[in-house]
Amino acid sequence: MPAINLTRLRARFKLLQLQIEDPVEFTRSLREIYIFHADLTHPAGNTPTGVSIFPVFNTPMLLTSEVVKFLSPFIKERPLLMLQIIDRLWLEPEIELRELAARLLGRLPSSHFSEVVTRIQAWSRVENDAELLPILHQQASTTIRQESPNLWLDVLNGWNSADEPWLAKLALDGTIPLIDDHNFDNLPAIFTFISPLILNPEPQNQYELLRVIEHLSRRSEIETVYFLKQVMSLSTAPGMGRFLRRAIELFSPSMQESLRIVMRQRHLPQ
Repeated sequence: MPAINLTRLRARFKLLQLQIEDPVEFTRSLREIYIFHADLTHPAGNTPTGVSIFPVFNTPMLLTSEVVKFLSPFIKERPLLMLQIIDRLWLEPEIELRELAARLLGRLPSSHFSEVVTRIQAWSRVENDAELLPILHQQASTTIRQESPNLWLDVLNGWNSADEPWLAKLALDGTIPLIDDHNFDNLPAIFTFISPLILNPEPQNQYELLRVIEHLSRRSEIETVYFLKQVMSLSTAPGMGRFLRRAIELFSPSMQESLRIVMRQRHLPQ
C-alpha cells in the first residue's frame, strides 16, 4: 500500500475536478485513486462487525478524509450534482466508497434534507446492506442531527410505525447516533421513543433494545436507571424480567443493586 503523499494526492484531485460534471467518469477515476492506495493483501477490513461480506480496499482513513475535504466546496455550491455522485458511490461494492457516500450525504445543507432522508430510508430498506447501516445512520444523518434532531426522530418514528417489523430494529439502531452525540441534550425524547418497545420487550427486538440501553447508560447512567425503574412500575409484560436480567449487567455495581431492589419489590425474576 503506497503511503499517501498529500502533494501528489491533491494534484490528482485537481485533475479529478475536471471530470466532476460527469458523475460516472468522476466515480471511476476516484475509484482508481482508492485502488492505487489499497492494501489488497488483507481482504478483511476494519468493519463494524469485524467480518465483512463486502470487498474492502483497506486504504488509510486519511484518504477518505482528504476526499471529503476536497469535495466540501462542491457540497455547498453544487449539492444536486453531488447527490448524483453520492448515488453512484453508494452503488460501488467496496465499503470505503459507500462510507464516503454516507459521509458526503451527511454534509449536504439543510435545504436538501428531504433528499438526504429519502436516501437514508431507501438504502436502509435493503436487507443485504444491513452491515452498512451503522455507518449509514451515523454518517448520513450528521447535519440533520446537528441542525434538526427532531426531523431525525420523525424518520425513526416512521420506521417504528411501519408494518414491517424489521424496520423497528432500524429505528432502534437509528437512535444510537443521537445518543452518542453530546451536542444532543434531549435524552427524554429518546426515552419517550423507546418506551412502547421496552414496555413489551419482544424477543426479536431485544438485541437492539439492549444496545440502546448500553449507549444510554454510557451517556447518563442515572437517567437510564431512573427510566428503567419507571418501566418496571408500568409493565406487566412476561418478558420484562428476562430482559432486565440482561440489561442490568450494563450498569455499575451500585446501580445494579439499585435495580435489583426494585425488581424484588415488583416480584420480577432475577
